[in-house]
Amino acid sequence: FAGGLEQSGYIIDFDDLRSGAEVPVDPAIFPRWLIDNEDVWAAVPLLHFERLVGVVVLSRPTISRRLDWEDFDLLRVAGRQLASYLAEQSGHQALMEASRFDEFNRRIAFVMHDIKNLASQQSLLAKNAEKHADNPEFRKDMLITLRNSAEKLNTLLARLGRYGSGKPTELAEIELSALVTEIAKRFVGGHRVEIAQAQSGIVKCDAEALTQAVQHLVQNAVDASHNGSPVFINVTNDGIYGRIEIVDSGDGMTPDFIRNGLFKPFISSKDGGFGIGAFEASELVRAMGGRLNVESRPGLGTRFMVTLPLTATHQILNANNSPESEVA
Repeated sequence: FAGGLEQSGYIIDFDDLRSGAEVPVDPAIFPRWLIDNEDVWAAVPLLHFERLVGVVVLSRPTISRRLDWEDFDLLRVAGRQLASYLAEQSGHQALMEASRFDEFNRRIAFVMHDIKNLASQQSLLAKNAEKHADNPEFRKDMLITLRNSAEKLNTLLARLGRYGSGKPTELAEIELSALVTEIAKRFVGGHRVEIAQAQSGIVKCDAEALTQAVQHLVQNAVDASHNGSPVFINVTNDGIYGRIEIVDSGDGMTPDFIRNGLFKPFISSKDGGFGIGAFEASELVRAMGGRLNVESRPGLGTRFMVTLPLTATHQILNANNSPESEVA
């Protein structure tokens, strides 16, 4: 039935079909129940670029009459117009589904990156355990690291569970020095991560997102550092903005890589790297109204700077961007 209408493209007058008059398609393609239903008047194929996207079956009007060539022309134009609308809707739905898959794949890429970092930490912990397992202090630090790893995995599961929930992001007032202190604790028993300066500074943001962004940057600094070379974290406050700096003395990056590769996904200077960490950190910080800057010199090391408006500044910026302030 569908194939015959698509091939012919003709509008079918069922009165002609029932009377045995000549019709432009093989009558055998039509279901018997459709022919036997006297209320069925005509069938209009909906063709879009010669492809059948649907069929409109018209019921007999209250005042019955014969279809003429003007009716057929009008129905043909209306059918093609309707077919274009249906094709447009189908294309729109396909784009929406593709967009959702793209977003899901992006989230999975971020989660895989986090899992890779956890695996790297566990590998380093196991390697150090071979040397220091008899040291009570090391065992104490190892338990802390294992606990932190379990918390990270639970956080990842929670993030996946919230995918597509549509719940708005909850903002909270976060003390930057306390946040970096907790992040530094997660590296205890592994690489040395030291807080060199910790000024007080409160920002209003998504705590989980900020933690995730800073942790990515610290992990990147750890990966770039040589054995025994510590990573330093500084928290400063100029009264308007709070700033978190992550400094390493690794191999550094070239200006070309910083400009063309650092903040792009799937481009990494590390063997086996996903190229996700810096990109995700940049996206998260930007979404919170902040900035992520980097300074690096080959052979000397790298400094990442996360800058966020302090709570008071955040309130002023929001007030200036409100509809009332625009009217005023």
